[in-house]
Amino acid sequence: LPRWADVVARSLRPGGFLYVHEIHPFLYVFDDSRGATEPRVKFPYWVQSAPLEFAVKGSYADPDAHVNTRVSYDWPHGMDEIVTSLIDAGLRIDFLHEWPFLDWQLPFLEKPGEVWVYPGPGELPLSFSLKASKPG
Repeated sequence: LPRWADVVARSLRPGGFLYVHEIHPFLYVFDDSRGATEPRVKFPYWVQSAPLEFAVKGSYADPDAHVNTRVSYDWPHGMDEIVTSLIDAGLRIDFLHEWPFLDWQLPFLEKPGEVWVYPGPGELPLSFSLKASKPG
């Protein structure tokens, strides 16, 4: 992630900014298989030295799509690593917001309106938005 943040920082002109709206890293710990009906912790939150390995079937946009890739390798990145990598690359964090909604479905979420939410009890951080600027 530090290399990603360095590329972002080098690509911005002074006064430029990066805006991210993404799934909250906290959600990556949960089992998201089609049969999951409630949030169950299945994966680590903290970055690991070895990647998590997943069999590939379709894509996030079309679970039934034909794809040539058979395996996906993923590394979890916590919110602290995302923010710290951007700061260490010389960017200023203008804001970080956490949201109780998501723009796409996970098996244990419900869609009572325009976005997906956790039906409770309580709320979970489902997405975040972050703005980081290059000082000018």
